[in-house]
Amino acid sequence: MKISINKESNVPIRDQLIEQLAVQIASGILKNKEKLPSIRALADRLGIHYSTVTAAYNHLADAGLLEIRQGSGVRVLGRDTSNTQGKQPLEALLNEFTARAAEQGYSKADLNVALKKLEKQPAVKRILAVDSNVDFHPILLAELKPNFELEVQTCTVEELKKQNYEDALIVSSLYHVSAFQDNITDLTRLVVCNIQPGGTEIGAATALPSGKLVLLVSVSQTMFKIASKLIAAVRGEEIPIRTVLPSDTTELNYMMKHADLILCDASSRDVVLPIAGKVKVLTFQLYSDSTIDLIKDRVAKWG
Repeated sequence: MKISINKESNVPIRDQLIEQLAVQIASGILKNKEKLPSIRALADRLGIHYSTVTAAYNHLADAGLLEIRQGSGVRVLGRDTSNTQGKQPLEALLNEFTARAAEQGYSKADLNVALKKLEKQPAVKRILAVDSNVDFHPILLAELKPNFELEVQTCTVEELKKQNYEDALIVSSLYHVSAFQDNITDLTRLVVCNIQPGGTEIGAATALPSGKLVLLVSVSQTMFKIASKLIAAVRGEEIPIRTVLPSDTTELNYMMKHADLILCDASSRDVVLPIAGKVKVLTFQLYSDSTIDLIKDRVAKWG
């Protein structure tokens, strides 16, 4: 676990800690069930007050990303999106499943009924990306739509619970899936994916000499907050950061003349690139190529 804290930054240390841990969990850097340092151990390591670590851990526990148990410590809480054991033979998986079903008292006839019900499920007609941050929705659409012929839609967790989603393949990150996964009866229609940690983009920003200007262009205020806190945790106020909405063309054109590095989201890229000139532009990608392939594979095999 790599954590950097900048005590000279205007961003509260608690927030710096929360954003770095959340990104590492949601990106899969910190694995499901992985044990984190104790509150006092992490406080001593970072040279901060233990109450700050307590507040950060409690916040992430409330968000469903950490599990805090007296006596057993702090662990990552979420679905395991990795396949550390490799692909098992289908026959072995089926034997394991039928053995467990038999132990639970189910019969072969019950299994046949369940399989027939699976065959009759509605075909996947749309991809539904779930994110509680509404201002992330245009970014998700910009990243997903070019890769699929199926209709791509977005919704919040609250909206998902109010609609019929039997014809949808639901895509979500660990940030949000804990809030609704118990409502999903058919888990073949749920893809829990790791988000990109933004290491390349954040690394390029933090590697700049002091005083160089980073321009963040995004439709999302949430993206502004996350990226700003991650950069501030490493460089504090040494690297000035300016945030601009792509719709604010006057401010955007003005800031292009002064920026040393531009970081933008996928939905803003087409606005930024034509006017960036010689300034380096890096695009935040929430979904990796492997995640896109995973979604395509699930649609092809279970849609």
